[in-house]
Amino acid sequence: MIKKKYNQCFDVCERNSQYLKLSIDRSKGKLPEMEVAKAYSKIISQLKLKNFSILDVGCLTGHFYFSFKKRINKKFTYFGIDPWKNHINAAKRIWNKDNNVDFKLGWAQKIPHKKKFDVVICSNVLTHIPEITVPLKEMLRVTNKYLILRTPIHDKSYRIQMVLNSKWFKYTNVPPAKEFDKKGNPMAYEYFDVHSRDFMSSVVKKINPKSKIKFIKDNFFNKKLIMNKKEKKLASTRVINGMQVADLLILPHHFVIIKK
Repeated sequence: MIKKKYNQCFDVCERNSQYLKLSIDRSKGKLPEMEVAKAYSKIISQLKLKNFSILDVGCLTGHFYFSFKKRINKKFTYFGIDPWKNHINAAKRIWNKDNNVDFKLGWAQKIPHKKKFDVVICSNVLTHIPEITVPLKEMLRVTNKYLILRTPIHDKSYRIQMVLNSKWFKYTNVPPAKEFDKKGNPMAYEYFDVHSRDFMSSVVKKINPKSKIKFIKDNFFNKKLIMNKKEKKLASTRVINGMQVADLLILPHHFVIIKK
């Protein structure tokens, strides 16, 4: 039986030591900062905020904080949540001497905070969640001012699943012959959904009608730094004709800046 929650497979991250090590090395500065972390730093720095709080939904081991400390020249506090114990435990070890951070175990669908934050960020998470209304409602619940997403956006929505098997992905026990059940449904998988601007806007407006929404195409990257061969991931990113591509998928990444 494949372990799942919110229709997300645990096989993708729960025992994925390779993915964990990648985030740990970034958090410790052993690998280059992610281009998206640099872009977030620039966007947040331009907000008219002083002495503010940030909540990072899907924080891994807090590697964005490494970039924020280096690049945001304002006073801020950083909080992170992630659904995987291995990520949160590693984050607490890495940042245990830093009083400016706090990490909690939690899903985007049920954020374990009653307090509100000035800025909530969520990068490369919604694409992997099959139903995004609940996490968006939760993130808007806990933000005072801004929710900044980074996720694939297009003029049409696409439902995409990468189907896993044990021949090429060692963290699942599903053999190639059992990739799909008798009804044609994948056994172990990860979503890579693309949402349309219209759908994303309608969901946000339904939750908070007064929200102002801005879509910014993510062109904030250095091609050579994105195509880092040292970073081995489930679907490593390449740049082809100026577009970010993971395996066979074109990723139309956008920053979605939502102001309450």
